[in-house]
Amino acid sequence: MRPTYRRIAFPVQRNYTGFLQGGAMQKELNPELFGERRQARTETASSAAPEAASFLNLDRQVMDIRQQMSLIGEEMKRLSSQLQEFMKASHLKMERLQQQVMRLEQNHNGLVQESGHKLTQMGLRLSERKSLDQKIQEMVDRHTNVIKSFEVRMNHLQKLLSEKDAQVVGAQAALNEAKMEIARLKRL
Repeated sequence: MRPTYRRIAFPVQRNYTGFLQGGAMQKELNPELFGERRQARTETASSAAPEAASFLNLDRQVMDIRQQMSLIGEEMKRLSSQLQEFMKASHLKMERLQQQVMRLEQNHNGLVQESGHKLTQMGLRLSERKSLDQKIQEMVDRHTNVIKSFEVRMNHLQKLLSEKDAQVVGAQAALNEAKMEIARLKRL
């Protein structure tokens, strides 16, 4: 991704009238020092004025550019520091997110293992329960069969008992008849 730069407009104060009008910045040499005449000096000053103006204009442009460059440099430093802060913050956030993801994965794996263990235990308990239910059902079936066979035997024994009672009653009646017959025979 290529960085995008926005154009920044900086206010620049351009007040160089002092330079053009021969203000405090203009220096003069003593004309007698080099043996020049006063008139020649004024001619050179008047011919040098356009050159000085162009130099001043160039100087002003250089100063403007330097000022803009320093402002751009400061802006670049500020943007660079903001970018570094953002990258640090993003890095910290990513590390925290990775730690949270790792914790979630560990919790998930723990829950999966625990659920698998519980399901296995429930499956074992269910199979034990089924085998116990089957054994109980077999015991109930055997008990039912024992009771049915006992009922059949009881019914058979009751029939035998009633038959024996009938035989006893018949034998008692025969015995009573025999006693009466013996008593009658004794009387005779």
